[in-house]
Amino acid sequence: MRKELFGVFDDRAAFERLRSPEAFDRICSTDALTVGVRDPHLGVPSRSAAYDGPEGVCVLWGEAYLPDEAGSTPARWLLRRYVEEGTDVLDRLNGSYLLAVAHDGEAAVYTDPIRSWECFYTDAPGVRAFGTDATRVCETVSTLSMSRDSLLELAHLSIVLDDRTLFEEVERTPFDGALFESDAGSLDRFVYRPQEFDYVDELAARLQRALERRATLPGRKGLLLGAGYDSRTLLAGIPAIEQCYTVGTESSPEVQVARKLSEQYGVDHCTLPVDGSHFEVDIDTVRYTNGIGESIHIHQRGIDQVADVDVLYHGWAIDSLLKGFFIPRRRLGAFGKSIRLSSLDEDPDPIEFLTERRLGVMPECEHLLEDCSVADDPEEFLRGRLERELDRCRHRCERPHDLLNAFGMKNLPSRSFRMHLADQYLESFLCADRGLIEWHLRTPPEHRNTETFLAAIQRIDPELLRYRPPTARGRTRCSTRSKGSSGATSTG
Repeated sequence: MRKELFGVFDDRAAFERLRSPEAFDRICSTDALTVGVRDPHLGVPSRSAAYDGPEGVCVLWGEAYLPDEAGSTPARWLLRRYVEEGTDVLDRLNGSYLLAVAHDGEAAVYTDPIRSWECFYTDAPGVRAFGTDATRVCETVSTLSMSRDSLLELAHLSIVLDDRTLFEEVERTPFDGALFESDAGSLDRFVYRPQEFDYVDELAARLQRALERRATLPGRKGLLLGAGYDSRTLLAGIPAIEQCYTVGTESSPEVQVARKLSEQYGVDHCTLPVDGSHFEVDIDTVRYTNGIGESIHIHQRGIDQVADVDVLYHGWAIDSLLKGFFIPRRRLGAFGKSIRLSSLDEDPDPIEFLTERRLGVMPECEHLLEDCSVADDPEEFLRGRLERELDRCRHRCERPHDLLNAFGMKNLPSRSFRMHLADQYLESFLCADRGLIEWHLRTPPEHRNTETFLAAIQRIDPELLRYRPPTARGRTRCSTRSKGSSGATSTG
């Protein structure tokens, strides 16, 4: 991979026993923590930054926005604030990041509130090693033991749940969590606390600020543009976008609407042909899934041969964070059709809801569980695993609808979509914006819906809904939202 963070809770000698220093652009070290960073955008404003000095070590990896007072040395500023404030300094961070810090003999690694980057770790080498590339972490272990339950989860749900991986010896830093030398635990930033306020006005204002933060990234800017409502929000909110890309055929309704949207905002459009490459599995594909998800979501893979941009935006996870994709709603059935209403299902069955296209299980393919599974009772196995994971999310909410949303944000199956983009381009993840996450946590589930979202984005541009997406003209959502699609299988 082009971008990687790797470290050990030990000195540089322990680090070099596992990895070559030449593999990294920068290595920061103390006796308690050594971290290597590889990132072509190291030092670019709002991107990865590193510092080591007498006070300790601070590595900020990914995409992070700090207060203006941080100046031109954000990692050094952040370490000094950490020394003075402890974990309260996390409230000063905004974005999609991992933070590794060490001071006075103590060290820790923190995720952002939605764990938008995975951090894998193992104790097998005799020292706790961690990193963003599961392959590199696994390589530090002499013997790996396959986890049967994790493999079954991946086969039936398209993801490995919770903080585990396919191997017993390797785990993930918890969701909204922290990793230490001999422990790991969760924080309390991602907790639902519903309040009353103007949900539309507040979402519009927070979206506008989030877009403005990301509008100044250096270089030629592109956007993965679908015909839906999500990615067009970035098209309207980031005026400097020069090129849009849509996966499909020239005659497909998705491409036709996306082309009209591009013309509306004066942006060039390019169609990425459907050639089946996103079904191919090679070593690079496996690396982007990190072994905890499927690869079919990397449907934009062909863009690497045609894209003439430095920065690439996308609308991934907007439907999960802002539109309530994981919220059960009432359905009205008639003439063999089922229409999803905006009102809540007051007595949802969480397991039935999660396995009805929200994850990798399709009702019409249930027979595959019996034909292919090595579990004694596949349905009982799935129910047990999902119930266990739901129990682990209960401390973050009170209402059942928020419980399902917490589950969804923690276990988004389409993460490989974003991992590929982030490794290849100067990518920006809008939904990791702290302001949008706070709106999500404070807004009651009955108001986290498409209606609220559409009202908000029209405050950004009243003409944003000029062209309706194909789904609004009769195309069924399941035709674009296939196996494990939470967050986006199309470009939005």
